[in-house]
Amino acid sequence: MSSPGDRAARPTRQGRIEPSAALERLDLRGDRIAFGLAGIGGAWGPVDPVVARETLRRALELGISVFDVAPSYGNAEKLLGEALAGCRGPRPVLSTKVGRLPTGKTHELKFDFSPAGMKESVRRSLGTLGVAHVDLLFLHEPDFVPVQERPRVIGTLRQFQADGQARCLGLGGGFGAGWDGLVESGAFAVAMLFRRLDACIFDGLSEDIPRLRRAAMGTYGASPLHMGLLGSRHEEFVRERPPWVGEAPIDHAIRLRRVADQNGLSLAALAHRFAFSVAEIDRVVIGARNPTELTDAWEASQAGPLPAELFEAVCAAES
Repeated sequence: MSSPGDRAARPTRQGRIEPSAALERLDLRGDRIAFGLAGIGGAWGPVDPVVARETLRRALELGISVFDVAPSYGNAEKLLGEALAGCRGPRPVLSTKVGRLPTGKTHELKFDFSPAGMKESVRRSLGTLGVAHVDLLFLHEPDFVPVQERPRVIGTLRQFQADGQARCLGLGGGFGAGWDGLVESGAFAVAMLFRRLDACIFDGLSEDIPRLRRAAMGTYGASPLHMGLLGSRHEEFVRERPPWVGEAPIDHAIRLRRVADQNGLSLAALAHRFAFSVAEIDRVVIGARNPTELTDAWEASQAGPLPAELFEAVCAAES
């Protein structure tokens, strides 16, 4: 028989959706919503450039003021650089990444964590974005950095800060042993959780979040729709599970679909509102691929936390 202490960790519901105090302390100002440009950049497949630019324009019109890109996100840096060139008013909070290189293929991985390679990557990113520095520079997929090379990589990243090219450093992905030698180094202000804490997976709650909090690090929650499983690709993924989606999240997503239907919400709206309601996530990185998806995600961020009983229903659907 299980005891109350055996109950799986569950997220904490916050009563209001407002800027994160943790990120404010790190001077990473801005709302809880960030627009990640992987989708419109073409990281997950071809995107009409007209639609991509319309989506980015819509984000600026809505007042979204935090943007996340990466060299491996196709045309994301170029698109954002073009948009920033025409911006007036306060500059948005910008993050990009270093370490993973573009390949032109969706699931092909290529990395360069050498000092020269990282310096060239950052130089190119800043030039493409048209800025002298970014607010946050993520080490992209740190779990691919060999453990013995991590002190040297940290040194290179710290040099970017010393040179004024990045104000803060972050870990873009990873968990567990993939963070060893990094989280506790004191070099990083933020970690981006990817498929570790969203409406259909709570794996990041038991170890990731406590570890990050002990290190006084903030959290970015990326892919709140679990790579489309909780959005436009739900039926496709349920019908034929892709290798990067586990069986447990599929089962959980099916149960969440029923919860959404019973409450008159789309599955994506339920998942987005849940992500914005989770106190353990300081900023939610949405990945819209067109203006409609972007507007829907933004409206979810403005709708307030899920009611307590619906939040609990989402949590209960995991078991």
